[in-house]
Amino acid sequence: MERGSQDPQIITTKLAIPPYYLKKIIPRDHVYMALDAGLQRPLLLVTAPAGFGKTTVVSEWIRQRQLPAAWVSLDPSDNDIVRFWRYILTALSRFLPELNDLISSCQGGQGGPGIETILTRFINSAITLSEDIVLVLDDYHTICTPVIHQSVTFLLEHLPPRLHVVLITRRDPPLPLARLRVQGKLVELRTQDLRFTDEETGIFLTQAMNLNLSLDDTIALRKHTEGWIAGLQLAALSLQGRSDNDAKGSMAQFLKSFSGINRNILHYLTDEVLQQLPEHIQTFLLQTSILERLNASLCNAVTGNTDGEMMLEWLEQNNLFLNALDHQQYWYRYDQLFLELLQHRLKQKYPTLLPELHHRAATWYAQQGMDIDVIKHAILAEDMELAVRLIEQHACHFIQRGEDSLVRMWLSSLPEALIASHPMLSLLQAYTAFLQARMDVYEQALTRATRLWQKDKQHRYMLGRVYDLRARVALYCGDGPQVIKYARQTLAFIDEDSSSPFYCSTMLHLGAGHLLQGELVQAAHYLSESYRLGQKYSYTTVALAAGVYHGLLQKAQGNLRTAIQTFQQICGEAQTIVSWPVIAAHVYLADIYRERNEVTNAQEHIQQARLLSLQAADEGYMAAELYLVQARLTWLQEEHEQAMTLLIQAEHSSQRFGPNPTFLARVAELRMHFLLARRDLTTARQWQTQYAPPLTDDMFLYEREYWLMTQARLLIAQEQGQQAVQLLEPAYQLAHQQGRSQSELELLLLLTLAYHIEGNTQHTLQKLEQALLLGEAGAYMRSFVDEGAVMIALLTELYSRYQRHSSAETIHSSPGYIYTLLSSVGTETQPPRWLISQENEDEMIDKLSEREYMVLALIAEGLSNQEIAQKLVVTVSTIKTHLNNIYAKLHVHTRLQAVTRAYDLGVLRRSEVDTEPLSPPRPLP
Repeated sequence: MERGSQDPQIITTKLAIPPYYLKKIIPRDHVYMALDAGLQRPLLLVTAPAGFGKTTVVSEWIRQRQLPAAWVSLDPSDNDIVRFWRYILTALSRFLPELNDLISSCQGGQGGPGIETILTRFINSAITLSEDIVLVLDDYHTICTPVIHQSVTFLLEHLPPRLHVVLITRRDPPLPLARLRVQGKLVELRTQDLRFTDEETGIFLTQAMNLNLSLDDTIALRKHTEGWIAGLQLAALSLQGRSDNDAKGSMAQFLKSFSGINRNILHYLTDEVLQQLPEHIQTFLLQTSILERLNASLCNAVTGNTDGEMMLEWLEQNNLFLNALDHQQYWYRYDQLFLELLQHRLKQKYPTLLPELHHRAATWYAQQGMDIDVIKHAILAEDMELAVRLIEQHACHFIQRGEDSLVRMWLSSLPEALIASHPMLSLLQAYTAFLQARMDVYEQALTRATRLWQKDKQHRYMLGRVYDLRARVALYCGDGPQVIKYARQTLAFIDEDSSSPFYCSTMLHLGAGHLLQGELVQAAHYLSESYRLGQKYSYTTVALAAGVYHGLLQKAQGNLRTAIQTFQQICGEAQTIVSWPVIAAHVYLADIYRERNEVTNAQEHIQQARLLSLQAADEGYMAAELYLVQARLTWLQEEHEQAMTLLIQAEHSSQRFGPNPTFLARVAELRMHFLLARRDLTTARQWQTQYAPPLTDDMFLYEREYWLMTQARLLIAQEQGQQAVQLLEPAYQLAHQQGRSQSELELLLLLTLAYHIEGNTQHTLQKLEQALLLGEAGAYMRSFVDEGAVMIALLTELYSRYQRHSSAETIHSSPGYIYTLLSSVGTETQPPRWLISQENEDEMIDKLSEREYMVLALIAEGLSNQEIAQKLVVTVSTIKTHLNNIYAKLHVHTRLQAVTRAYDLGVLRRSEVDTEPLSPPRPLP
């Protein structure tokens, strides 16, 4: 089949406007006028069942109006987003030559451009169009891939004013048609608009079909066919074989034989037409019906005759549903409806001949070097040896192009027993199943491939590919120990050849595995090596992935500024690439910008990630992360229910490739945070009781850490500060020892709140100052302010203390940083009197009871709640009651604010209490 000169995978006849379907075109001015309205709107939708002349009327409209048009005839093989857009770009390139560079690099998988990038560049180019261009997508109903529909929606939403899209389809596509209607962006032609009128029926029967029927018979035939063009044509062909007298005499009986649009009628009419044709014509039609497109040479190969050119000319001259695909009349195709009926007849009449016909077609395609078509017909010919050889030879190439759906289609056409006997086919089946998250099929196929290669000493090295895939899946499940295990097994089979892509990916897996275990030094070593090799040998996706994990390592170290640079570099280097590392870079940038309270930037990167994830084959890996960041951003916008829904979606997505307990723990910690932020302590307790697992030493590092923080949050909310401290302190010390500053910060903030609950002022301030030192180094913001009113009050008090002291050395964190944190939530950083209401101060003092004065004085001395209770010989709960009363009467939120307020009111005199500056953070081993 003819291929494009720029891309051997492009069939140029798919890009040709069909020259004509009938020798004598029936003028349809009223339809053309309706189509003209489409030039005033972005989308023209032509929808009707088969046989209503949709393609004919649109192609003739384009010719009649002399419209500049790009045409793409779609078929089921175009259900791959890379292939789909490659065809569209090629069709449009004659109007926009600047797209040629993009087309030449248009690949998926390991190095293809993002569809969002393609569309953005195309849209930006098309804005400069000086004339209206019509883009026609014929047979759009053959497209069933959701991501393609989403990408078309994106195009329609950003369509330049000079570009108009025409969709020809048998049914409504899953596009936002209702919204487009409301916006006035849609023109529709449907079945009723395309039916032949009485006048058109008369012209068609007399001029195109050479039938001389009376007006009454013409009207009767039109009514019985309901203006259905395919039915009219078949009926006319049937009547052509009768004499005028027979035709007239049998018209009434003939009309009784069918009515309306019914496939059974089509079978009847097809039989009528075929029976009137010479036997050799019937045979030619049936035998060549196995072909989607035909030319004389291909027809000769399939039929075994030499009259292919003559036969095609005869069929065209006699209006037998043969459509030219180019103006040279070299390539043709049968009308789809007629083709389906011919194929049905072929299976009935020559069932044993089918394999031989497909074998002949495969042989011809092989001679032309058209691998996709060879594989298709080899499978249909049941020539499994040829099919397997070609699939094993070419599958990886198509996967790298992002056309894994094509490989999946081939595999689904093979007998399962055949796949089971070939380890390479089993590996391909495992890989494509993995991309679809069909993990049961993945495991069965990969286990089978392993067993077969273990028995084959000559090809045992292929086991390295098996373990490399297993390492990748373990990584997707957050299982650090398993990632490292399989990565080391991979090394055993690839002889540590540093130029091998598997060696490069193994370095990546080792680095990521150590990162998951908190072993940052080892992780940095392997990730640097993977990035170096990926750059050296142009393993682009692996190099980008190494960059992503290096950015995560920097994030774990608390170096948000450096991490931003790393992720931005990935996005910059991969402007024309779609793969999960690019999606990841945008997701993690969004999260960092959220942390820095740069919400607009965060939302922009989330949008970029969402667009890119539409095309990535393994987008599911990042879907969970994307949902999690979206949940955080949504919560900031106070859309709390939507945020909780996104958490559920994140949970489900994270388990697509197998259990991922670490991610579930992350979601649990955030859910607890959300529940407590809206003061839903009852639900928080119920959820913890029902779902939280016991903390055990065999948990993954981060899994245990997140569940520990989840439990600590609930304990703090229940004012069980000491129990929370007992959980948090060991975890903090481990994070400190490993240099995981981000975890240190998160744990320090919870420790600050826990010590505050316990009334331990010294430790509260100490932990807060330690957190501030880490936070300022990384420019953290939301981690502080999202802890709520108590944390804001503590920060306010610390800032106020800084203002009261003449020497900046008494405060170990930067007052400027604290000011920035408080300003980010709209807190006016004035002296602590901003906390006071307008109530008379004397009245406030009078409200305090004698026992409350005593508690306040002891707080000022630095005693904890437990120590105050012992000194006053009461219970801790009684002290907490006194504290709550003091807070309410002085209009404060924390112990520190209460003491400061007491100073301001003169309730306490500074000379009577310990006024030493805050103690510096104590270094930990």
